Amino acid sequence: MNEISRNIGENIRAIRKQKGFSQEQLALRAEINGSYMGQVERGEKSPTIDVLSKIALALQCPLEQLVHVDGAPPEESSYADKIAYQLQGLSVREQEAVYKFVKQLVQFKDID
Repeated sequence: MNEISRNIGENIRAIRKQKGFSQEQLALRAEINGSYMGQVERGEKSPTIDVLSKIALALQCPLEQLVHVDGAPPEESSYADKIAYQLQGLSVREQEAVYKFVKQLVQFKDID
């Protein structure tokens, strides 16, 4: 079992429970085998993108919420966390430009 499959399975299980579905109900809604659904939730199987799309549709949640792994801000993260995550792929110079832009926006807000 690899770490990513385990994290995806944990995400699916958490969302499924939050929505009040049993594993079998979710499998039926997603039109996948119930046994396979259990293996996915336990991280024993790595689902294809098509299967993940079916599960996301059945759970009525964005696909991104299922595949969220540590290091990426979850949907309920603060906006500051989401901004910090987006900055990770930028150079220091680009990060500085974004910072200056945000700083100006905040100062502009204070003018009102």
